[in-house]
Amino acid sequence: MPQFREPTAQDWRRALRYVGLYLAVIVLGSLLLAPRAWPAGLVAWLVIVFVGMVLLARWSARNSGYRCGCCGFEFQVSTFTELVSPHGMGGGGWKWLRCPRCDCRSRAKALVKAA
Repeated sequence: MPQFREPTAQDWRRALRYVGLYLAVIVLGSLLLAPRAWPAGLVAWLVIVFVGMVLLARWSARNSGYRCGCCGFEFQVSTFTELVSPHGMGGGGWKWLRCPRCDCRSRAKALVKAA
């Protein structure tokens, strides 16, 4: 049984819901916190932004994998790598990663962890 699969429309909708919730919290926080209690409100808002980014990266790292563009090996990455590596949406989603098998840097295709 394969460890990863191609993302479906349902997977994309779930990811968009999480990102939308994150953006809503950021906007609401910026409206309520930053202007009211300067500078403590701004610091609290920045903490919310940072924690939300880490939580999104953690969720993505646990629920996704990548296929090497050179050798086709499928692998997962850490939360830190998920957070800091360049990525894009072309071709169904990709991330610029180094393959643990062939040590090649390439646009690794985004996959979803199979249930």
